[in-house]
Amino acid sequence: MAFYQVLIPPPGAGGLREEIEQARVLPESFTWSAFLFGGFWLLLKRLWLAFLLYGLAWGGIIYLQRQFGFSFAAVSLSHLALGLFLGLEGQNLIARKLMRKGWRLVDIVEAPDLSSAERRYFERALPEGAAPRPVTPANAPARFAGGPTPVIGLFPEASGR
Repeated sequence: MAFYQVLIPPPGAGGLREEIEQARVLPESFTWSAFLFGGFWLLLKRLWLAFLLYGLAWGGIIYLQRQFGFSFAAVSLSHLALGLFLGLEGQNLIARKLMRKGWRLVDIVEAPDLSSAERRYFERALPEGAAPRPVTPANAPARFAGGPTPVIGLFPEASGR
């Protein structure tokens, strides 16, 4: 099971339901794209300050190699360490950026995947009366009538296809 951070936007134009619907669910996991693509990933996520620091660190490593003759292995290990840091802390950098903009951490969810985490958060966050109730039309065929367990998805049977 993985853990997910749930952040909602700052209080403002919408009510509680709109804030809940705009929630961002961020996994607490290793970010492979940040590890592999470093600076490009930071630019894609618009983490400007982190990109600036990453560029300075990267440039400093290159400068030290040229100025003091560090070996290729030392430079490679330094770049690997930068990549590991971004891989481990990438999602936290995104969460901190959102928190600086006023977003609030409202929940930590444990779930096997992102869609399950979102579902668990919405089940907990929405008030009891606000959750949509399944409605079965009176003239619906028997196979589409509500059974003992609700089915989430496009297929009416619990087993799928």
